[in-house]
Amino acid sequence: MPIDPRLTATLVCPVCKGSLVWDEEKSVLVCPRCRLAFSVKDNMPDMIADNAKAISVKEADAYREKLSVVRGA
Repeated sequence: MPIDPRLTATLVCPVCKGSLVWDEEKSVLVCPRCRLAFSVKDNMPDMIADNAKAISVKEADAYREKLSVVRGA
């Protein structure tokens, strides 16, 4: 289930304050800079850094590309 785009536009990474990428398929918000994936359950993001899952450099690069496309960079 998609989360409200207004919410994803206002949320930032709690670690670096960088932009997040919403991955609807995996139900996670991803910070490509910190390489962390924050889970979303019942439309509620878990933004606690200790609960986030680390992602690989390759995955982070792929999400960074998505972020560039969304922002028009």
